[in-house]
Amino acid sequence: MKERTIQRGNLTQLGRRVDLDVEPSETAAPSGIEVQEEQWGSIAVQRVYKMRCECGRSWFELELPQFIRCPACHRLALISE
Repeated sequence: MKERTIQRGNLTQLGRRVDLDVEPSETAAPSGIEVQEEQWGSIAVQRVYKMRCECGRSWFELELPQFIRCPACHRLALISE
């Protein structure tokens, strides 16, 4: 898995769209800084592993076990990352 680093200055720009043709709203401060309240949500993440046996059969698993049995040839195999 690749690690990504985000500089603190770039963090506020993620997920934002800027429309330059919009006039300042009534909530804009005299300095031109607009203050808005936003509701936060949550996102569930699920990792999926693709398994491939020596017999050619591939399938997906939600967990990464140490040993697994191929659904096609029923051979027990050691998982290698």
